[in-house]
Amino acid sequence: MTNLTHLQKRVLNGIKFFQTEYPNGVPYNILKIDLDLPEEDIDPVLVFLEKEDYISRQDGILLIRKEHEIDQKVEEDVNVGDRVEKSDNGDLEVKNQLSDTEQQSLEIIRKLVDDEGYLSRTLLEGNLLYGELMLSSIRMYNLITSLENKQILKKIQLSDGEYYKFTP
Repeated sequence: MTNLTHLQKRVLNGIKFFQTEYPNGVPYNILKIDLDLPEEDIDPVLVFLEKEDYISRQDGILLIRKEHEIDQKVEEDVNVGDRVEKSDNGDLEVKNQLSDTEQQSLEIIRKLVDDEGYLSRTLLEGNLLYGELMLSSIRMYNLITSLENKQILKKIQLSDGEYYKFTP
């Protein structure tokens, strides 16, 4: 089983969607209009999907081949912010595994955060740049953005400056 890219999933879902409307096969032009993509983008994806035996193409008509496997692979995408509760300590765990750097930064954040869960932006950035991790500016920015996307940190504005709200 191969992992599909976002564009491949989008094309495959488009074919799957029109499969009910066109049971004898989805016309290539209908798919191209619906996806609003140029031929240069769609054609390599269709060649790949045909090579991997997801679809068959003949005279501009596209058919799904592996319906049951596609359902499992394409529709099991996990949202970035999905969370699951842990059993004992009540902490929340992000479904997507955290990288080593994110794990290390969480340990640093736990040491720096106050009782209310607030952390000064400058204090956090300073510790990530010049502390144990010694991150570059870009890596620090990407790390903080990643933690914000996973809803572990939330940037807020308080009366005395910019802070992050830490929600483990």
